[in-house]
Amino acid sequence: MAVQRDAIASRSSADWLASAHPTPQAAHREWRTAGIALIPTGRVFDALRLPAAIVHRAVGSAVPELVRARLGDGAVIHDAYEPGRWYYALVRPGACAQHDAYRLDGGTWLGVPEAGRTTRPGAYWIRPPRHREDFCPEDDITELIRRGGEGQTHPRTLPELDTIERACRALFDDDGRDPGPQDAAAATTQAWDHLAALLPVTQEAATQLPLDHATQARLARALTEAYRQLETDSSSLNLARQYAHAKRLARCCLDQVRVLRELDAAADAPPHL
Repeated sequence: MAVQRDAIASRSSADWLASAHPTPQAAHREWRTAGIALIPTGRVFDALRLPAAIVHRAVGSAVPELVRARLGDGAVIHDAYEPGRWYYALVRPGACAQHDAYRLDGGTWLGVPEAGRTTRPGAYWIRPPRHREDFCPEDDITELIRRGGEGQTHPRTLPELDTIERACRALFDDDGRDPGPQDAAAATTQAWDHLAALLPVTQEAATQLPLDHATQARLARALTEAYRQLETDSSSLNLARQYAHAKRLARCCLDQVRVLRELDAAADAPPHL
């Protein structure tokens, strides 16, 4: 019975989303063939394009399962293709006027995932619509942006890149010894914490710089792999595999450190005339 109710709710949500398309059948066809449909905003719903850095700071995590659990009500898309990574909160047309800086212009064609698409790759629903007009409440959006650091007047504290780099490289200098269970667990936790701290900084830096296509593609690959490793639960793996996962996390950290240094150098470089 619950499965049937979910299926009915999903169809109802899909019909509502498709109604924003000039030809709703075309949206349904795109969902069937590609899993995502281009739908214009502004008539049935508006969309606020929120930087991942703001959302992740607000909810205290970059891990999708935790983001999903800590977001408020309303339908939200997570675009996992873009290097900077964006969240698109669906709001009632004209709502959240105080946040117009984030609003997509009316008529913007937004990539909208099929209503049941809740995982990567690509754009997916971090909070899928549960029914028609499942809008994000205005107060929730305002609070999320406030908690995420909108309007901060002080510079954000950056991770100690040298410290993180040394700690991660140390995982590869094990002198051939076999790690004990506590070593593996501690290494995994340490690398996970470092990576979770680095990712929002990388994403925020990426949104503030004009990046060429090759750099965007390389950054997207690094971010995708980093998130994949963050989402891997190694607690049930045997000792060798758990330690290998810790090293994969550390390798992702080193990649993020390198990317951040490159972005920092690009930000300091004089503009080309």
